[in-house]
Amino acid sequence: MARNTAGSGRLTIFSMLHDWETGSRCVLAYTTTDGGLTAVLGVIPVEGNQFEPGDLFALAGRHGFIGEWKGDHRQRCGCWLACIGSGSRTVLKPGTIDVPSTSWSLDMVQAVDLDSAYYGHQRVVAGRMTLADPALTEQAHALLDRPLVTA
Repeated sequence: MARNTAGSGRLTIFSMLHDWETGSRCVLAYTTTDGGLTAVLGVIPVEGNQFEPGDLFALAGRHGFIGEWKGDHRQRCGCWLACIGSGSRTVLKPGTIDVPSTSWSLDMVQAVDLDSAYYGHQRVVAGRMTLADPALTEQAHALLDRPLVTA
């Protein structure tokens, strides 16, 4: 059942190409709660972005798995999301916004408890994120204006 949650702390915001066939991108944010035990990921809605994923767990499921993570399908989707979030902070790609502290809220929340710790997380929650700082929201929206980097 979806519920709302909110928090504050370090937040990493990045654009993500989430559908290779259409070239669709979205803006994602990653943070943690519970002393890092819970990974929190949220789509930051951008007006006019018609290809925005509404369900991050479904997006994760479309990427397929080859056995790198254990557990049921939903847990493996959570592992994929934890990997995307953790990786966004470990290797900052060009344009990534990493702020030491800001407030946020998450609605349409889905959650899964993982069968063991992955990327330091035992739980993953995901939904649609709203930032409390309007200037930071504008910066996040501008990430979609950046061209895709190609080889």
